Amino acid sequence: MSRGPLPDLADGTALEIALSSFPESVSLELLGLLVRDRRLAADPAAARELVRLCSGLPAALHAVGAWVRRNPLLPLSRLITELSTQFKEKGISEVESLWDETYTELRPEAALLYRLLAGVPDISLTREAAAALLGLGDEACDDALQELNRAGFLDIRDLLHRENGRIRLPEWLGDHARRRARLDAADGELATAQLRFVRWVLHQSQLADRFAAGPRLTVADDVRQREAAPDALLEDPEEATDPAVAQARKLRAAQWLYEERHTLFACVRLAHARGWDEEAWQLSEPVWTFFLDHPHQTDVSEVFRTANESAVRAGNNIPAIVRTYSQLARSLWQSGRTDEAGDALRHAAAGARVLGDSVRDAKLRASVVEFRGTLSGVWGDWASAVQDFEESRDLHRAILNPYGEMLLTYRLGEAHLKLGDPETAAELLSLAHATALAQGRARMIGRTGLALGQALRQVGRTAEARGFVEASLDAARGRKSDLGAAGALDVLARIADDEGNTGEAEEHRNAAEELRRRHGLA
Repeated sequence: MSRGPLPDLADGTALEIALSSFPESVSLELLGLLVRDRRLAADPAAARELVRLCSGLPAALHAVGAWVRRNPLLPLSRLITELSTQFKEKGISEVESLWDETYTELRPEAALLYRLLAGVPDISLTREAAAALLGLGDEACDDALQELNRAGFLDIRDLLHRENGRIRLPEWLGDHARRRARLDAADGELATAQLRFVRWVLHQSQLADRFAAGPRLTVADDVRQREAAPDALLEDPEEATDPAVAQARKLRAAQWLYEERHTLFACVRLAHARGWDEEAWQLSEPVWTFFLDHPHQTDVSEVFRTANESAVRAGNNIPAIVRTYSQLARSLWQSGRTDEAGDALRHAAAGARVLGDSVRDAKLRASVVEFRGTLSGVWGDWASAVQDFEESRDLHRAILNPYGEMLLTYRLGEAHLKLGDPETAAELLSLAHATALAQGRARMIGRTGLALGQALRQVGRTAEARGFVEASLDAARGRKSDLGAAGALDVLARIADDEGNTGEAEEHRNAAEELRRRHGLA
């Protein structure tokens, strides 16, 4: 019998049986057998909450049963409150002494990692992220991970079976680790590790941002590589001689931002709560690149608002304040909160008026004008949008910013489509698409290609339109942008209708609806 894995068993003779926690139905049945109490049937919601507190652990269910029996007159709602505090603060007496004994046998590095893992709640970590948290180098981290695995405190099988495998402490062990931290942690131990981790995540996400999106408008300085922690497994597209390899590296970087989105969001919240305002608002830059591919992520507006509050609270960086207000505005109107978006954009415009004369500040001013035009389009005022887009493009031309000029040419093409002028739109979008290709801008290649396909379809050039839209669909799928893929499928359905292929059109519409359903938007 062992609390952890048995590595001495040969692979050919070992039988691995995963012992999962009890599901809710089984836990409810067991609790009902342990406690013959009418309160459970009278208040099924409270009974389920009692079971949830137990996380499927038999020892916890036994403890809950005993607590219910000892308090026959108390309502379950009060018992839930008392039990939650008891379990969080003191643990389950039946297993606490066993966990304490195992913990005291750990080497200092493993015990430290155990305590620190409980300080990054609600997210799972890659091997590299765990090393950054520990701060003693990757070899020391691997030793600690293996020891925690042997002790039964951590399951590292995912690290072995997947390139980007992840680990996290189970809920009950996380509570135990936090109790041990209150007893054993050195002064400042957790805060030091959290800051080191936040800065590591900032550095990695800046790399992923640059690799995925290429050079673009940013207001944060690059964070130097963090010591005693390996970088994530990302490669620079600029160092690839083969265009296909470069494209694959860009897509991998975009996928990394998607995979680590919860870590990014958690670090923004953590940095803001700790008062690390510079790190909080700087993290919003790579979140922005993720957001452009996944605009309907539910908690992005809250993340941008938190980053903006940090920028305002820091108070010493006008460009950061302007940028974070602009980011917040976009996320708000994307979720239908256009009045709030207008307020945020007015704050951004006020800040833009006091920016300096640097090229970056000029790009920021042009960006705010672009955002104003986009919000006008959201409100249906496409004539005003065209005026703002033309003004913004002129600002980019004045500072010789080819990317900004390409982006605003694309915006103008979209606006002319909305105004019912597909011929002008096709000219503008053809130029924008060709420029995006020449600049190697993967995401903009997809966006301009989709818009160009829409314009070509409206002028009757459906065969050409199909090629651009199919390429855009492939690009969206490569970046795991479900909503971008859904938009491309919508256009392909219209093209199929134009060509009389009703079966294909229905197939595309069904696929688009399924993608939106995944995000609650169908």
